[in-house]
Amino acid sequence: MKENLLDIVLIYPSDFPDDIINNEVCEFASENLNIKIQKNDNEPFACFEWIIPTAFGVYILKPYFESFLSEMGKDHYTILKRGLKNFSKKGKQFRLKLLTATQSTEKISGNYNQSLSISITIQTKNNKQIKMLFDDTLEKEDWDFAIDELLNYLIENYESFPNDKLSNLLNEKVEKEHELMYGIINPISKQIEFYNERELRRKYK
Repeated sequence: MKENLLDIVLIYPSDFPDDIINNEVCEFASENLNIKIQKNDNEPFACFEWIIPTAFGVYILKPYFESFLSEMGKDHYTILKRGLKNFSKKGKQFRLKLLTATQSTEKISGNYNQSLSISITIQTKNNKQIKMLFDDTLEKEDWDFAIDELLNYLIENYESFPNDKLSNLLNEKVEKEHELMYGIINPISKQIEFYNERELRRKYK
């Protein structure tokens, strides 16, 4: 049943103040919208260190597009976009640096320029996940434009799958069945480009 399905998950560091979180939840909240708050411990990550879970994040899950939006007639769509843009301000307010053990420095990309503070992950109609990253060197208005673009892709995906533009773009990239895809803002065109993990490793090698 709908009440058992999550629509949106908001990710925070474990020590982030609850009163601020509660205020931010109100920016997304609407009747019948299921929002979960998740606090992650601040702990070191291994392996692909420079694409680690960001300190703050938003997951927009399939039930939001399949059930909630259809019930609300897209009335919440504007609220979602505004909430995501406000939430993404943390990427400019909290500029994090990645620390690593001395013996692991070769795993850190010297030219990785994506925010370690904020990301948005979405779930497509056919259950693919896309993690939207945000270039620290770009302006906040460029981030906002990318959020609009990402959500427009998603709306079309749920309305026109499998004949939507996003599906066609991802089909060219997917190499593994459950592979996480990445969205990167092109610094010149300011439009989203999609990468699989291998391509992203190569880009920031």
